[in-house]
Amino acid sequence: MPSPLTLQPLGPHLGAEVLDLDPATVFQPQTLAALEAALVKHEALVLHAPWLQPEQHLAIARYFGEPEVHTFYPNLGAGFEQITVIDSRLGDRADMWHHDESFLPDPPIVTMTHAQILPPCGGDTCWISMTTAYDSLSGRMQHYLDGLSAWHDMNGPMTAALRQSVVSHERYAEVVQMNRRHLHPLVIQHPVSGRKALYLSPTYTTHIDGLAPSESDAILDYLHAHCQHVQFGFRHRWRVGDMVLWDNRSVLHNAILDYQPHQRRMQRTSVFAREPLQA
Repeated sequence: MPSPLTLQPLGPHLGAEVLDLDPATVFQPQTLAALEAALVKHEALVLHAPWLQPEQHLAIARYFGEPEVHTFYPNLGAGFEQITVIDSRLGDRADMWHHDESFLPDPPIVTMTHAQILPPCGGDTCWISMTTAYDSLSGRMQHYLDGLSAWHDMNGPMTAALRQSVVSHERYAEVVQMNRRHLHPLVIQHPVSGRKALYLSPTYTTHIDGLAPSESDAILDYLHAHCQHVQFGFRHRWRVGDMVLWDNRSVLHNAILDYQPHQRRMQRTSVFAREPLQA
């Protein structure tokens, strides 16, 4: 059966635009299945959906798994607790390369963000394909990394936020006491596509388990620099009503903070697997 979606690739390795999305059919099973297949293939999808309402946002999220009620960010309130509000006027920001919540034992598998208020310019989001980054490593480096694990810890960015006066000392202490940290394989295998991907970020990954500090730092520094190669990435210039879905297992993202003092407000849902998927 032909796909009900028309896709336009946006980068050689990452990103695709869904053209002529029909609001009347987007919630049909075959359309949602096509969105899922396209997401696995392209890792990030741009939907132009100014008509999308919160209940429709959640309907798409629930197709992929269990929408998260976020621990830290505010949400839309009763009935829509799973839709997080990320508003620059509230001091919310994500201007760092990261997988969403990789410090959890089973991080979200998909994130979807819907643009509500945008600055007159700036505020783009960038993604990096970590599958392509892994494929581009030498065979010797791939062999070295396979089997290693690295620690992901939320305390690092919280310390940076405290130093920048983004959070209070009370909030910092509250988050640190949660001990949000977890050990993940440095190379994971996508449970659907089967492709291998690097799983690390300069934001949350602190060190490689079992290595001397100097060796761990050298390897992580190399990998972070390697992943920044421009050919692995895709940059989206938002329009109000755009929704971008990305595969949190296989991409990093960074929301560029270059628009102050203007406002940027997004509505976001992160989705957990209904059953934890072990890479």
